[in-house]
Amino acid sequence: MAYNDLIKDENIQRSMSRAGTPTDNPVNESLNGWIKEELFMDFHLEDCRSRDAIHDTIERYVNFYNKQRPCYAVGYDTPNHYYQRFQRGELEQKDTFSKRILTTEPKFVQKRRHQKLKEKENQGVESAQDTVFTSENGNE
Repeated sequence: MAYNDLIKDENIQRSMSRAGTPTDNPVNESLNGWIKEELFMDFHLEDCRSRDAIHDTIERYVNFYNKQRPCYAVGYDTPNHYYQRFQRGELEQKDTFSKRILTTEPKFVQKRRHQKLKEKENQGVESAQDTVFTSENGNE
């Protein structure tokens, strides 16, 4: 059964870019790749023959991921231990969000719009330069 057929009954909305270009969210794509690899290589997901077995395997993986697996992004600590340290005030507070400007328009859409405007401006400049060049040469 295809993935799209499976998600129809689960009220899940698919979010994908064109086939072969997983650019919606490269961080998530990378994380999903690691999770799949670990689920198959270390937790033998392919051996599961029932929903309960799959559920148990994923639950074991989530526990492993949060409690045992060192994470590069948090200094090779586990997510649970890092969170505990954060709650105890042992970690430096970082101001990562106060300067962000919240908008309803995603950044990639803003960038595309900005690029289009630049392209139009450049075309206008090139067109004006062509007009000046042809006027100076009397080729109008």
